[in-house]
Amino acid sequence: MAEAFSKDKLRERAWQRFQRQVRKEVHRVPKRGAELQWFRDMLYIEKLAVVVDWCAGKGMTVVLAKKPNGTYEPDSKVVTLSGRAAPEKMLHYLLHECGHHLIGMEEHHERFGKGYPRGGEPKAVNNFEHRLACLEEEMEAWHRGWKLAKRLLLEADRDEFDRTRVECLRSYVLWTGSVKIFEKDRAKS
Repeated sequence: MAEAFSKDKLRERAWQRFQRQVRKEVHRVPKRGAELQWFRDMLYIEKLAVVVDWCAGKGMTVVLAKKPNGTYEPDSKVVTLSGRAAPEKMLHYLLHECGHHLIGMEEHHERFGKGYPRGGEPKAVNNFEHRLACLEEEMEAWHRGWKLAKRLLLEADRDEFDRTRVECLRSYVLWTGSVKIFEKDRAKS
């Protein structure tokens, strides 16, 4: 079940994470790391709120759900983010999904705005060209997400953003270059 984005609810979750960490260290002097992580979470929750406001201005809705990473549904303009992710990762996922929104608009991006065939026919979607096009779109969405972060002056950590980007793109790269699909297409040539 998805719930609407709530800055206050995210702050409460961050505080609860901090308290759990401190309780674990009850017999030791609390590590400064828990305090620093809580502070970092608070900063990223504020940055998330800026992007959520940007989304609202574009007619998009942001919701949290118990699912991995994030998704964007262009027809309904709904971004669904993992409610279990840390605020910084949530921001990365949200920027990426906003990137999909931006490249999905034909007036802003000629190539990706026209979309790729997503029909149910396996022949149309189970070939190397289609998978490569999907990988290109994913890469462009990450690029556009980072550009949006810069435009909104979010001062996000580029190294952490890139770690999340690489982590997410890895599965697309493996899927795109799967041997069966590649060999089947090579045999046709």
